[in-house]
Amino acid sequence: MSKRVLRSCLLGIVAVLLLTKLIHSEAVFAREHLPEQQVLIVRYVDRNQLADLANRYDVVEVDAETQTVRIFSNQITRDALAAEGFTWMVDVPYTALINTEVKPLAGQTSGIPGFPCYRTIAEIYTSAETLAQNYPNLVELIDIGDSWEKTQNSNAGWDMEVLLLTNKSIAATLKSDAMFISGIHAREWAPPELNLRLAEYLLANYETDADIKWLLDYNRVHLVLSTNPDSRLQDEANQSWLWRKNTNNNYCPGGTGQNGRGADLNRNYPFMWAGGSSQCYSTYPGPSAGSEPETDAITDYARSIFPDQKGSNPSDPVDEITATGMFIDLHSYSELVLWPWGYTYNNAPNHASLRAMSYKFAYYNGYSPEKSSGLYLTRGSTDDWAYGELGVPGFCIEVGDSFHQNCNTFESEINPDNQQALLRAIKIARRPYRLTHGPEVTNLSVDPASVDPGQTIVVHYTADDTRYSIPGFLDRPKRILTCSLRCRCTAVHSNSPPTD
Repeated sequence: MSKRVLRSCLLGIVAVLLLTKLIHSEAVFAREHLPEQQVLIVRYVDRNQLADLANRYDVVEVDAETQTVRIFSNQITRDALAAEGFTWMVDVPYTALINTEVKPLAGQTSGIPGFPCYRTIAEIYTSAETLAQNYPNLVELIDIGDSWEKTQNSNAGWDMEVLLLTNKSIAATLKSDAMFISGIHAREWAPPELNLRLAEYLLANYETDADIKWLLDYNRVHLVLSTNPDSRLQDEANQSWLWRKNTNNNYCPGGTGQNGRGADLNRNYPFMWAGGSSQCYSTYPGPSAGSEPETDAITDYARSIFPDQKGSNPSDPVDEITATGMFIDLHSYSELVLWPWGYTYNNAPNHASLRAMSYKFAYYNGYSPEKSSGLYLTRGSTDDWAYGELGVPGFCIEVGDSFHQNCNTFESEINPDNQQALLRAIKIARRPYRLTHGPEVTNLSVDPASVDPGQTIVVHYTADDTRYSIPGFLDRPKRILTCSLRCRCTAVHSNSPPTD
């Protein structure tokens, strides 16, 4: 059974329980008594109409087989859809789920009420500060700007922060850079926690895991745990708002939630930006490219750590021999690994290698790799910007199958599976377009476990390409090779710098 089918079954069970409770309380959940916030199932006729719907409404799921989308809606949305001639069905189980009041679990003293696996925005910032204090040689906390609320009132809002992980005693000239951002849409709770858990894993294992030690000795890992902290605070306070945009009250003033105030930060980046939509749309891109302080903070910082490796023309390819860096924007949900372009159906000039990288990440998290525009067209997105302006391979990983993912799924699937994908992203950041190719080598072991120079050892490993395939050769046979290699140890090395 697929995860999506399983989620549908679970939603059905939740709906039955909720409906039973509502009926017993004489609050019948009939169509005429549906709540304000509803999930609609709307049919589209072709990809152009899909792109138009996604550009103006809060499309949260796309089912290409049935040519339907699920849209989060309020009365404004439904009136607009009706005026355009659309009809719809209400997804009653999903509607019930997003309108369920969430309360703290018995004995819960931290985390989001009912979801103890997710730290609140205040706890995320505190955790980052604690890591910087506990690992002074490996962690630097960098203030790169202010959230919108803080630009209005220095005593409100939040600093935009980067949690930088690296061994400060190793020369910077030897290092590569990987940047992972999360929380750009406030309602997506799993990505910031995933990002923070990655930091904690790297730091906790630095002294005992040679692989992790190498990663932090010869790479810089730049984590923006919350790219939209003002709205995250709002979403924690009222989960049914399902807040997507930032809280800029200059647009659709006074509104809340998905059709309320603010700009969609993942439509505000200064590459192939397009305006023109209503301020109250959930995907309103702002009045101009890069207009929002949160966007400005991220783009300025990324430009400071990555060299510009891309020509000014979108069709200019990146030099795959010398290009460096990695950029991943963590989102939820849909279990996808998306690569550029998102703004056009045409392929990016480095399409083959970008696709290969997405297959590499999907090898670990089990998600579906797909070109961004294969889902629907988007303009002004983070991954298109990173690749289109700087030439850094940019990806959007959509984790899980819910915005407010249950903790069991997060702990057992989302965190462990995506952690491995992110570790792989750090490993190939030095020369991503080159190092992505080839099978995955796993199950490494040596016999004997330790040797002196001059002694012979046998290295055992598995070379696995069952999931990963070089684009253009997707039909070639998939192989798992279990191999042993006998070699003589001529010297004992530690902390060796990376080489090509």
